[in-house]
Amino acid sequence: MGNIATVTMNPTVDLFAETERLVEDGKSRCHNVTREPGGGGINVARNLHRFGMDVVAILTAGGLQGELLKRILQREMLTFHCVDIQDETRQSLALTEKASARLFHLVFPGPELQESEWQRCIDAFDALKPKPDYLVLSGSLPGGVPTHFYVTLACSATAAGTRVILDTSGKALTGSHGKCIYLTKLNFGEFAELGYSGPREHSSILTAMAKVIDQGLTENLIVTLDADGALLASGAGEKLHARPPETRVISHVGAGDSFVSVLVHQLDSGKSIAEAFRYGVAAAAAKVSTPGNQLMDLERVESIAKMVKIHQHA
Repeated sequence: MGNIATVTMNPTVDLFAETERLVEDGKSRCHNVTREPGGGGINVARNLHRFGMDVVAILTAGGLQGELLKRILQREMLTFHCVDIQDETRQSLALTEKASARLFHLVFPGPELQESEWQRCIDAFDALKPKPDYLVLSGSLPGGVPTHFYVTLACSATAAGTRVILDTSGKALTGSHGKCIYLTKLNFGEFAELGYSGPREHSSILTAMAKVIDQGLTENLIVTLDADGALLASGAGEKLHARPPETRVISHVGAGDSFVSVLVHQLDSGKSIAEAFRYGVAAAAAKVSTPGNQLMDLERVESIAKMVKIHQHA
């Protein structure tokens, strides 16, 4: 297995809890409370570490929540490089109401980074030796970080021979597309942020995705469609729709990160991008049926992958 690096500029401490019923203007007592490190790149790194891969996570952390984040990562024996920041690391809350089986995911604002702080994140990647085979840039950008941050880091990585996987949204997405991106993964809403306003019809979306590739904004593009699976437009001209079997949803938290984790795992194992795409769809389906923000069972991903239906579009 090759070595992988991830970058998480806006990590979080994810708090998971259950309550029997949400009470309006009253106390909703919680139980089964757990805390996990969160944020796109951290989730990917933790998954890949569990899969036995050589991975390092570059992240920011500040304040009491930042110290808690680092302690949990140290306990998991994950290799990470932390850039200390002045502002407090954010929290998020995933609360399940058992009476209705609904999950409420509350994501709070992140910190404001100084230029010296986000620059040290670039320096941390530049200092990696040897350079990783894959770099995963995942998650939102906190305040103070310029929109071109990801593309700057991606171009540096690509020049060193690293393949870059981008999974982000908002200002980070609009500022991050460039010829240095090997693969971009978006959900449908994020694809709409790039300017797509057509119908939610596979052929129409795939045609627009192929145009994004033709414009040189990324070599390969994946757009996820929740329960309807995902679409792939590749630089080789493939246009695929992959749909997983029907899955009972317990927690959607970390589903996209599980997709990316297994996608990278398969690519690094020598699988084609189409086959890695199939496994990514299976991984997301496996994750949503699991509590927390992590993918725990690769064997289950393997069994689901056999049931993923692939349709090729002209």
